[in-house]
Amino acid sequence: MRFRASVYVAVAAVGVYAEAAPAQVADEQSGQETVLLEGIVVAPATPRRGGAATGSPDGASSGLSAIAAEAVSANPPPMEVQQQRFLRRPGAEVVVPVADREPGRLVNAGDVLATVPGVFVTERGAGSSAFISMRGSDIGSDGSRNGRGIRAYLDGFPVGRTEAGLTNQLLDVNAADYLEVYRGGNSLRYGALATGGALNFVSKTGITAPGTAVTLSGGSFGHMRTQLEHGGSDGAFDWYLQGSWLKNDGYVRHTEEENYRFSGNIGWRPNANVESRTFFAIGQTNMNMGDSIPLSSLETNRRGIPSWGTAYNSHLDFDYQRIANRTTIRDGDTTYELGGYFLNTTLHHLPVPMAGIIDYAWQDFGVSGRVEHQTRIAGLPTELVAGVRVGYTTGDFDRFRHANQGRDKGLQLYDWDFGSWLVESYAESAIEILPRVRLFTGLQGVYTTRILDDGYAGGAVAPTNPMGPPPQYHNPPQPGRGAAPLEYDRDFGALNPKVGMNWEHARHHFLFANVTRSYEVPSGADFANMFSVYGAAAPELDAQSAWTWEIGTRGGWERFKYDVTLYHMRLRDEILTKCASPVCSSSNTVAFNADRTVHNGIEVGVQAVPFIDVLDRGDSIFTNFVWNYADFRFDGDAVFGDERLPVIPEHQVYAELGYQHASGFFTSVNMRYMGERRTTFDGSGGDAFVVPDYTLLGAKIGWQSPDKSWSAFIEGHNLTDEAYVADFAATPTVLRSGGSPFAPLVASPFVRPGDGRAVYGGITTRF
Repeated sequence: MRFRASVYVAVAAVGVYAEAAPAQVADEQSGQETVLLEGIVVAPATPRRGGAATGSPDGASSGLSAIAAEAVSANPPPMEVQQQRFLRRPGAEVVVPVADREPGRLVNAGDVLATVPGVFVTERGAGSSAFISMRGSDIGSDGSRNGRGIRAYLDGFPVGRTEAGLTNQLLDVNAADYLEVYRGGNSLRYGALATGGALNFVSKTGITAPGTAVTLSGGSFGHMRTQLEHGGSDGAFDWYLQGSWLKNDGYVRHTEEENYRFSGNIGWRPNANVESRTFFAIGQTNMNMGDSIPLSSLETNRRGIPSWGTAYNSHLDFDYQRIANRTTIRDGDTTYELGGYFLNTTLHHLPVPMAGIIDYAWQDFGVSGRVEHQTRIAGLPTELVAGVRVGYTTGDFDRFRHANQGRDKGLQLYDWDFGSWLVESYAESAIEILPRVRLFTGLQGVYTTRILDDGYAGGAVAPTNPMGPPPQYHNPPQPGRGAAPLEYDRDFGALNPKVGMNWEHARHHFLFANVTRSYEVPSGADFANMFSVYGAAAPELDAQSAWTWEIGTRGGWERFKYDVTLYHMRLRDEILTKCASPVCSSSNTVAFNADRTVHNGIEVGVQAVPFIDVLDRGDSIFTNFVWNYADFRFDGDAVFGDERLPVIPEHQVYAELGYQHASGFFTSVNMRYMGERRTTFDGSGGDAFVVPDYTLLGAKIGWQSPDKSWSAFIEGHNLTDEAYVADFAATPTVLRSGGSPFAPLVASPFVRPGDGRAVYGGITTRF
C-alpha cells in the first residue's frame, strides 16, 4: 500500500507545459494586469473597509498598490492583489480584511467570520474559542472534534496538526492583515482534505503595518486585552513584531480564560526577484471548562450550574512555539516558492469525566514547493501552477486517572505514540479561452497515514462509577481500559479533480461555476476515541468524499457589491459524531460514517452604500447583509432515512445599518438571527429537543482619525439580554438517564448557554 504515495503524487503533479512566447494575462476592458491562480502581479486597489460580502472591484487606490512592484512585498501578497485574483476565480472564495476592518471587538476568528457568507459561527463570547462550520462540516462540538471539515493555515502553513484541521488557540487574529476564505472544495492548494473549506490567515508585515501601535480594550465579564505591535523596514529588510495579553472571566460559570501571545516575521529582499520571509510565534492559553446545562433550564440557569467540571476545576492549558519560512524566486514569467515550518505544542486537560487527566504533546514538520508559470497555449493567455506539500505529525498521548479531586495524576492508563504523514500535490491551469472567459482545470493527489503505537503494559483496569450522573463529589467517575494494546496503522489516498469557469460578462461583474471533488480522512483523535471506547472491537471508520456542484455571481459597482452562490454537495461516508453509550458526555462520543448525505445551500452577501452626502459632504449610510440557507440531510439512510442533520440551522442572517462621517466618526446597529436547530439525528424528542431560534441585537459607535493614528469604539452585544444556546453536542436519538435500557428518557438535551448583555470598548494609537 505504501508505494501508492508515489503514484498519487506523480499523477497530480503532472501539468501541461508549453514552450511559447512569454505572455501576461490582461483585463481586456481595463487594460490592467490581473492574476488568476497564485500570481503576484500588483493589481488595481480596492477600499479596505470591512464588511459582509466580497472585496470591492472598484475604488481609489489605498496607496499600497500604487507603489512600484519591486518595492512591495509579494510574500505575502497585498490584500488588494488577492481580492482581484479571487474575483476572477471560479468558486466561492473571498478575501476578508482584518487589520483594516472597522474598529470593534476583535478577539477570535468568529469576530471576523460572523459576517462572511457560507460560514456558521457560534456566539460564545470574548474568549479564544469559537465553534466554526462551513457548509455543514464538523457538526460535532465534543469528543473527537478537532476542526474536522475545515483546514486552517497561517501564511500558507498549517495551523494545528497535520492530520487535523483547526486549533483555535493557535489563531491570533489581531496579528493578521487579512483572511482568505475558501468555501467547499475550492482550493486545491489548501482545501483538499476538508469538505467544508479552508481558511488562510495572512500576517501583517513591516510594509503593511509600519510604525508602533498600542491597543487597550475591556468590557463586560472581566474582559481585558492589550496589544503592542511594531513594524518597519530598512533597505532590503522589513519586520513586524506584536505581543498581546487577554483575560476574560466569562459569562458562564467556570469559563475564565487568560492567554499570552507573541509573534512576528522578518522579510528580506536582496533584489527585485528574490524574497524570503521568516515567521515565528509563541503562545500560552489557560482556560476553564464550563459545564453544559439542560435546555429546559436555559432561562433560569443561563450562567451555569454547579457540576462535575466546576467541582473538580476542569481546565485546559495549551502552549505552542512555531517557526516557518517561505522564499519566492521570480525568473521572468516563472515564480518558484519554497517553504518549511515547525510547530511544537503541548496540552494539559485536567480532568474530564470518564477521560481522566490528559497530557498531550505533538510536533509538526513540513516542507512545500510551488511553481507558477505564465505562458500561452495555442495563442491563449495561460497560467500554470503546480506544487507539493509534505508534512509529518508525531504525538505523545498520555492519560491518567485523577486523584485529590482532579488536582493530581493517578494511575497511567494510556501511553500512545501517534504518527501521521501527509503528502499533497496539485496542478492547476487557467486559460483565457475567450476575452474575459477563463477556464480552470485542476487535479490534486493526496496520500496520508494514521499510525498509533500503544506502550501500555499494565493489564486491564475497570472503570468506576461510569454511568451515574454528575456531580459525584464523593465517588467521581474514573476511566478504565482493557489489557490488549490499542494500535492501528491505516493509510488513505485519493485523486481530486476540479473543473471551473469564470466569465466577466460586464466590467467587474462575474459569473462562475465549478465541479470539485473533496476528500477527508478521519483524524488520529477519531481513531483514538474509538479505541478508547470500544477497544480492539472498534468498528471500521472510513474516509469521506464529496462531489460539489457550484454556481454563483459576484462583483458590483463602487457603492454596491454582491456575492451569491448556490451549491449542491453529495457525500459518501460523511464522518459524524455520536454517543457510544446511553449516557452521553464528551468522553464517550465517537465518530461514525453515514452512508449518504446531501448538503444543499444558498450563500448571499451584499454590501451597499445607498446614500451619500446625507448630513454633510462626504458622509454616507452603509448596509451589510448576509443570508445562509442550509438544507443538510441524510439520503435514504438505513437508520435515519431522509432526516435533517442537526446543529446547523436552516436559516442564518446577519444585517447591519450604519452611518459614517468623513471625519472618521461612525455608528451602526446590527442583527444576528439563528434559526432553530435539532439536537437529535432522528428528530426524536419533539419540541423539547429542538433548540429555539433567536435574534441578537448589537450596536457600535466609534471614531478613526483620517490618518488612522487614533481609533476608539464602544460596542454592545446582545443588547436585549436574550437567553440563547451557543452550541451543543448532537445525539443520534433521545438518550436515557442511566445505563439500563429501562431507565427513563432524558427530559432535555444539554447545551452551552451564550453570553448575556455585554459592552466592550477600546482605543488604539499608532505612531
